[in-house]
Amino acid sequence: MAEVYKFFNSAPGDERWHYASDFADYFSSVLSAGLLLDQNQEYGLQVTYDSGLNVKVSTGKALIKGYSYENTTDLTLTHNLPETTLDRIDRIVLRLDLKNASRYIKAFVKEGVASETPVAPELQRDQYIYELSLAQVRLRANTASIEASDIKDERALEDLCGIVQSLITVPTSVFQQQFDAWFNSQKDIYESNIIEWQNQEKVDFESWVASLHDILDGDVAANLANQITTVQQDLAAHKADDASNVKKGHVQLVDDIKGNSTSLVPTQNAVRKGIEQTSYKTVKSGKDANGIFTTVQSYRKSDGTLAQKSVLSGGTSPKYTTRTNTYYAADGTTVEKTETFTLTYDADGICISEV
Repeated sequence: MAEVYKFFNSAPGDERWHYASDFADYFSSVLSAGLLLDQNQEYGLQVTYDSGLNVKVSTGKALIKGYSYENTTDLTLTHNLPETTLDRIDRIVLRLDLKNASRYIKAFVKEGVASETPVAPELQRDQYIYELSLAQVRLRANTASIEASDIKDERALEDLCGIVQSLITVPTSVFQQQFDAWFNSQKDIYESNIIEWQNQEKVDFESWVASLHDILDGDVAANLANQITTVQQDLAAHKADDASNVKKGHVQLVDDIKGNSTSLVPTQNAVRKGIEQTSYKTVKSGKDANGIFTTVQSYRKSDGTLAQKSVLSGGTSPKYTTRTNTYYAADGTTVEKTETFTLTYDADGICISEV
């Protein structure tokens, strides 16, 4: 088998030619066919009713077998009239046509067959044609218009259209092997700890049983009364104490994570809302010769304090070997946590893991 390599510049006496199909082959090997996010960070190309037998396809982007498509303005498509007695189901498709006479991606009405039990037409997917279904449209018999409820959105169905996804897989078998090795190395330690815990629990239980003899011997009522009095005194003292960072005591639950009190504890709901509702702004810096920003900082929008900083280092651009994440307290300067990840790359220079 020959060695194939692509996308190198030409040099004197050594011209390198690259075709559109070369780029398409590359992109189709790492990205699936489907819809792409548009400039509004939304998945477009939605089919809606327009008028009469017309439907409208909204703006949006797609990728089919490595070839790019974008609809920049609303596109109107017209269905043929239905039969007088039978319904028909059409599809609105995005069609890649690789034949020399075509070489395009366009939206079409793919007409179905009228029937008492109509079905949508099959998508064509062969060496020249590849179709994505944006929607089904049911044409009611003996009508000259379309009901909005008869338009079935199929953009999210992966076997018919779907969203563009990465085709690069994670080597889970390697992770399993590493976990098994770690688990086997720790198993004896855990078994020893469990046996030690069981023995200690047995000793504590026997000591507790022995302590009952002192209570039940002699004047049982007086002994129990003394025990109750001691418990009541300890409870009263406990109620009077507020908890702190160095002392046990009472705390109060609050539905807010703001503040720095040592006796007010936020609920799980407060923590969840604090995480979900915190907005950040991102600032990138340290752009290298390959257009990679080596430092990314996230600031809290509420007060402008620094929340997190991620720094690439080690190796040479674009294959940096280390990512360091630093997390800051609410004041934006106190470091609360630092994490370091080692980056690894495949033969194509694509980052495949951060461990």
